[in-house]
Amino acid sequence: MSEIILTQSAKKLIEDELEYLKTVKRVEIKAALKAARAQGDLSENADYSAAKDDQSLNETRILDLDAQLKNSVVVETSTEENIFDLNKKAIVKFYDIEEEEEVTLVSSVESDLQNMKISIESPLGKALYKLEIGKRVTVNSPDGYYDVEVIKIL
Repeated sequence: MSEIILTQSAKKLIEDELEYLKTVKRVEIKAALKAARAQGDLSENADYSAAKDDQSLNETRILDLDAQLKNSVVVETSTEENIFDLNKKAIVKFYDIEEEEEVTLVSSVESDLQNMKISIESPLGKALYKLEIGKRVTVNSPDGYYDVEVIKIL
């Protein structure tokens, strides 16, 4: 697994989810398994099967989150005012469609395309990350190439 860049808030989100899965969710699943076992024959017990599936998904997610934390590096936002960096919002011009959008650069954990929170791991995020105001750059996306420019940092 490659290095994952996180903000402090993204790291906290992962840690909180991990804590919930290890404490609350595991207890809920254990109770569901116990209740299903009490019903008798496990071979045709849908509740037992569902609880085992939940348990498997929960443990897989715990392993995934643990791995993310082990392979993560927490970075701070640059204080340079003319550099587009993590947790900063900017007006970005998309030359292919001749439109400007408000974009926020975030870690992959916090990305939300609907709200233009772009991961620095994505093609657009990689192009914009640490870009200076007024510099035009070409984005190499799965859909092709297009140019963007940071107009103003908000």
